[in-house]
Amino acid sequence: MKKILLWLIVVLLIGCMSSVFVLSGCKEAVEEVVEEVIEEEAVEEETEEPAEKVVYEIGYIQCSSDAYYQMQADAAVLVADYINENVDDFDVEMIFVISESKPERELSHIEDFIAQDVDAIIDFTFAAETAQRGAQLCNDADIPFFVVGSTAADGPGKVTSTIKGDFVIMGGMIGKYIADNYPDAKIAIVEGALGQGIVELFEEGFEENLGADNEIVLKTPADWNAEKAQNIMTDWLANWEPGDFDMVYAMNADIYLGVVRALEDSGKLNDPIKIITHNGRPEDFEGVMEGKAVATNSNSPTYEAGVLMKVVVKVLQGETVPGLVITPSTMVDKDTPENLLGWETDKGVTAYKEYVIE
Repeated sequence: MKKILLWLIVVLLIGCMSSVFVLSGCKEAVEEVVEEVIEEEAVEEETEEPAEKVVYEIGYIQCSSDAYYQMQADAAVLVADYINENVDDFDVEMIFVISESKPERELSHIEDFIAQDVDAIIDFTFAAETAQRGAQLCNDADIPFFVVGSTAADGPGKVTSTIKGDFVIMGGMIGKYIADNYPDAKIAIVEGALGQGIVELFEEGFEENLGADNEIVLKTPADWNAEKAQNIMTDWLANWEPGDFDMVYAMNADIYLGVVRALEDSGKLNDPIKIITHNGRPEDFEGVMEGKAVATNSNSPTYEAGVLMKVVVKVLQGETVPGLVITPSTMVDKDTPENLLGWETDKGVTAYKEYVIE
């Protein structure tokens, strides 16, 4: 129709040019035809069906259903919903699975996602070696592979991007706090899970920043578990004598909960044994505010989820991102509650909107 109308304009113009006596009528005719063309184009634009959105399928391997992992996954869901409601170019579809902290199950999930031909895979690994193997498989399948909150072991597999806190710095902040405030403390460490690439880095920074008169006298892994932590602490206290240790570094909020129960049961909490911890989850933050722990290192899995999703989306959109993206952490004690980063699930959307990837 548009082509016919355009030809009519041309014919009319030719006709008009052939006689000076009909110029005014010709002008009116041309204007009418042009108006028709414009109106028709507007109608066509209104009736054109919008282009179909690209949908990116993202496989997400959650380490376990423990609070840290679950809240991070919940925040990622909120970020996905925010993207789908506010971004015109694409949608994201999240597929969640849980490895139950079992490396063989984690690897199986990676293989399943590759078979499903998802657009990206996110892995909160329980074992750095498993993440390295996952990276190799994803490289072969040409699927972007992201590690969140943990680290892949060194090897030929290339992780597209690792999104996590700087564990050496986090541990260092806790060690420095002890050195500054408890320079003579003897310390027992109730650790998380060895082999994830987290505990070892925490301890590297921690030990480097302790004072000259601080001493680590005991350490045992509790696998991030409150019950295991309570049992370890109870066993230690059964043989404890004054001077053995007077500070416990509880490596996350769950470990803190187990340690504080054991110390309260024994009547030794703050008399003389103190706790310093890590996470800034509501439970350990409240413990700090109540004086049950001297301080916590606050890091937010929900904020980290927003940073993660921003990194993944940029890659899927063809942009380049750094191989390592560091998320923030802060020290919080009774005098500095404003330093808390917070674990609310909507922190993920906040991070997605505000975090600048360098």
